[in-house]
Amino acid sequence: MNIFTRLWSVIKANLNALINRLEDPERLLEQSIRDMQKQVQQVRADVINVITEEKKLKNQVDKYQQEIDRWEKNAMLSVKQGKEDLAREALRRKQESVTYVQQLHPQWEKQVAISARLKEEYNKLRNRIEEAQRKKRNLIMRLTHAETQKRLQGLLTELSDGQMFEKFENKVANMEALTAAQQELQDSSLEQKFEALSSDVDVEQELAALKERMRLNP
Repeated sequence: MNIFTRLWSVIKANLNALINRLEDPERLLEQSIRDMQKQVQQVRADVINVITEEKKLKNQVDKYQQEIDRWEKNAMLSVKQGKEDLAREALRRKQESVTYVQQLHPQWEKQVAISARLKEEYNKLRNRIEEAQRKKRNLIMRLTHAETQKRLQGLLTELSDGQMFEKFENKVANMEALTAAQQELQDSSLEQKFEALSSDVDVEQELAALKERMRLNP
């Protein structure tokens, strides 16, 4: 299991743990994506370091390869000029460069293979993150749809059970009873006033009748 496989396993484990909690699905999914992106950035830095080392090895191989060519030309020039001592020295320098190339070239080839594999794995990981982002959007839409359905189902249940209308009818009945009570109190007050007024009229009539009797019977 390579570093990328282990990393993806950790990411999936963390994501599953977040989903199981479901405290705030959208926020948790967003946080999981941010965590994955952060980890991918760390891996990206590691991959860049590996590629940098590969480039440095390539530069060294190229440098000593150029040295081989240069000392080869110097040896040929020395031979043409009859300076065999210089030719021998040039060939010794050439051999040193050949030795360095022989040592560095396998290292460079190995580093090239590592870089290529890491770049491929890194790109796969990035694709997985993009896929996770797409899935996140889909999950959020599905979750929103499910929550909406749940609310609608609750409303439909209330309507089918008559609970909503029953509550509304009770509220209307209470308001009607309250209005009737207030009206009854108001009517009672008016009735008392009318009764008082009628009583006053009766007293006046009786007083007038009394005066009339007294006048007739002095």
